[in-house]
Amino acid sequence: MTLAIPPLLPRDLFDLPPDMLWLSHCKDGPIPRAAAQQLTRLLDTELRPWSLRWNEDFLDIQASLRQAGATLFGVDVQDISLTTCTSTGLQAISLGYPWKDGDEVLIPVGEFPSNRLPWLALEPRGVRCREVPLWPGQAVNAAVPPHAGIEPEQRLLDAIAPNTRIVSVSWVRYQDGLRLDLAKLGRGCRERGVHLVVDGIQGAGTAVPSFEGVSAFATGGHKGLLGLQGQGLLWTDASFREQLMPVGTWLSAPDAFSQSGMQAKASSPWAADGRRLEAGSPSILSCAVLASSIQVLLDHGGVAAVQAHVEKLQRGLLIELATSAAWKGEAARLNDLLQAGRLGSILSFVPPADRYERLLKDAEAIGIGTSIREGYLRVAFHGWHSGQDVERCAAWLMAE
Repeated sequence: MTLAIPPLLPRDLFDLPPDMLWLSHCKDGPIPRAAAQQLTRLLDTELRPWSLRWNEDFLDIQASLRQAGATLFGVDVQDISLTTCTSTGLQAISLGYPWKDGDEVLIPVGEFPSNRLPWLALEPRGVRCREVPLWPGQAVNAAVPPHAGIEPEQRLLDAIAPNTRIVSVSWVRYQDGLRLDLAKLGRGCRERGVHLVVDGIQGAGTAVPSFEGVSAFATGGHKGLLGLQGQGLLWTDASFREQLMPVGTWLSAPDAFSQSGMQAKASSPWAADGRRLEAGSPSILSCAVLASSIQVLLDHGGVAAVQAHVEKLQRGLLIELATSAAWKGEAARLNDLLQAGRLGSILSFVPPADRYERLLKDAEAIGIGTSIREGYLRVAFHGWHSGQDVERCAAWLMAE
C-alpha cells in the first residue's frame, strides 16, 4: 500500500538524516535550521556584549516570543508569560495562589512529576493533593489502557469537593496519549467555582487547545513547539493572574521601573500583564529559538494544519496495523480514541508481550527513534512526517 501524504513541514527545514525516522518529538523535538541560525547569530552578543542592543537584542526578542506564542494559541499577548519550562509555569501557580489551610488540589492518577510535585509540595501549608482515576482500573502502568467509552472529565468534575480550589491536568497524557476535552472540563470547573490549570506540553504545537474556562495553561517549548530545553510559555486568565503573588523579580515590575531602574509611581509594584509571573531575565538565546520555531509552524498553516496532518498519518498507520493479527486489537482501540477526538499526536501502543524487547532493539538498529513510558510504546507524528514514514513505521511494527 502506498500512502500518498506529503510532509506539511518540508523535511529540509530540519537537519534530519535521510535514514532517521524520528517518532519521538514527545520526548524532544528537533529545532528547525532557521532557529539554529538565530541561535548562532545571537551568540555573537555573548562573545561581544559591547555590541548588544538593549531593545533589539533583549527586550524585542522577549516580546517577539510572547507575540509568537499568543498568535499560535490565539490568545491576547498580554496574558503570556515567559517561563523556563512547564514545571516553572505550574510552580508559579502553586506558589502564588492564596491558599488556606484545608484547601485541596485535584489531579489525575498517573500525572508526570511536573504536574504532581508542585502540588504535593504544598502539604506543609495545609493543602491536600488528591489523585483521581480517570477510568475504571486505571493505574500507573498499562494494565488497563484507555478506550473511547471513558468519561475522564466527568470523573474529575464528580470528584470536586467544597474545599477544592484547583483541578490540574495534563491536556495530553505523556504515557497513554489520552487527550482531555479542555472545553468540557473548563466549563464544568467554572460552573463549580474551581480553577482549571493545564499542563499542555504534550499537545502544544500539534493540537489546538481550548481556553474556555481555563485559568492557566503551561508548556515547555522543546517538544511539539520545536524549541530548546529550558524555555516555555505560560498563559493565564487575567482575573486569575491578579490573585497570584508574583515571585518578585525585576522584570515583573511595571515598565517605568523594570526598564529604567527608577521607582514607578504606580498603584502596584507589579506589572498587570503576563510579565507579572516571570522569573527574572530569560535566556535570550532560548527565547529567540522558540520564537523562530513557532514562526515555522505559523508559516505552514499553524497548529490546526499540523493537527489535521498528524491525524491523517495516524489513520493511515492504524489502517495498516488493522491487517495484522498481532496489532488488530490495539489498532481498533486507538482508532476508536482517534475518532472520538481523544488523542493528541501520540499513538501509545500496548505491544504484544513477546514483541516488546524485539521492537525496541529493531528500532535502534534501523534508525527509528521511539520511546517507552509506563509500558506504552509511543509513536508520535509531526508536520515533517509523510506517508512513506507511516509505511516504514508499519513495516517495523509488523515485522515477524
